[in-house]
Amino acid sequence: MSELKKKKILLYYFSSTEFLSHKEHALQKIKETLDVFISSKDNISVIWYHDPFLDDYLRSEIPELFEEYLNLEKIFKNSGCGIYVNDSSLENSLVTECDAYYGSGGYLATCCADAKKPVMIHDISARFAQY
Repeated sequence: MSELKKKKILLYYFSSTEFLSHKEHALQKIKETLDVFISSKDNISVIWYHDPFLDDYLRSEIPELFEEYLNLEKIFKNSGCGIYVNDSSLENSLVTECDAYYGSGGYLATCCADAKKPVMIHDISARFAQY
């Protein structure tokens, strides 16, 4: 991961629980976020940490979104804007490597905050609220 250090490194994490409440809107949020990451790849490198439960959750609970989600992963992996990590044993090193955090609240966000790194929590409910 040290090859990413030429730029600021943003740790991105999207929890499977986001899909529980927001389903299609969660997928749309990831797409919009990836668009920003890709357009900013000259300035930041992204470590997208994959929720270890997400694939199984999508396959069993929301199978109609699973293929779309896999397509977004493929777009990210081919974009050159960062790396995709799905090894949960690396969580602590991801916090060490990153300069900031963006994504779902939870363990990684707390670890980054404890490490005095900027933490930005996305809010899907506000973005897709129906008034």
